[in-house]
Amino acid sequence: MTTTVDATSLLAATEARRRAQRRATSLPLTGTAAGLAILAVSLWSEPLRFWPGLLVPSLVYLVMWLVAARRRRRGPAWTTEGKDRYGMVLLVLVLLACFPGGLLLTRFAGPAFVLGVGLLLLDRRSGDPLLRGPGIALVVTSPLIALVLSPVLTGPLLLALAIGCGALALVAHRREAAILADLG
Repeated sequence: MTTTVDATSLLAATEARRRAQRRATSLPLTGTAAGLAILAVSLWSEPLRFWPGLLVPSLVYLVMWLVAARRRRRGPAWTTEGKDRYGMVLLVLVLLACFPGGLLLTRFAGPAFVLGVGLLLLDRRSGDPLLRGPGIALVVTSPLIALVLSPVLTGPLLLALAIGCGALALVAHRREAAILADLG
């Protein structure tokens, strides 16, 4: 009895295992949810502050970059091949915060816009709809929240977005755990 293995499906399954081991979907969603919650609390307490919108996205991606680097060192050898691009997104966000245009972007597009752009940059690499959907939602809703609604409503709406991202992070974490459970 001969067994044939489709190379494409074997490669896709291996890549899915690698991404699950690195938590390549749940980690960015968890970081985005935490960043949105921090933004919600800071903007809820004082709606006219601008510095959280500049600092929080960069800090979120710095923490994710450090967590991913630590996980790669501790994990199995095959997890070191992941290139999730947290460092590249971090560099873009830090450069954006350093230039005067970053302040204007944060002020008019809203701080969640930058977190959404980060998710979309990560989605370019992975093609994961669980990253693309919240990224598009944040990029579309953040300018509406920042320009149309009262600054007093910004905090509660960002908290609602944080809860949504947190729920998607839980779904992604369970999906990754199921892939790893099939592993062995």
